[in-house]
Amino acid sequence: MLKLTGKRTVIAAALLAGVVLLYVQGNEERQQGNTSSETATCRVAAKEDGVRIRNAPVPEDPANVVDELAAGEEADATTEIQNGFRKLSEGRWVSVEFTQPLEGRKC
Repeated sequence: MLKLTGKRTVIAAALLAGVVLLYVQGNEERQQGNTSSETATCRVAAKEDGVRIRNAPVPEDPANVVDELAAGEEADATTEIQNGFRKLSEGRWVSVEFTQPLEGRKC
């Protein structure tokens, strides 16, 4: 049988406290609604063919086009909008004029 004295007692108590703390934090996040549900993520669809994805929210620079979306093609997005462009991810921006948030998404 294992004797819990001195250092062992302190280590066991610290480990138990850590596990309880992690559990409480995870439970608080769930209660606040931090879910990865599909409806919680912003997602947009292209309104027409050839919607340009740019590396910055600057329309005048034709060299900053990094990709295109086809009509109806969907992409994950953020809620950030600058100069009429929505940020999809780091270095990927799309015009809000040529895209539409999907219904039920938080954009």
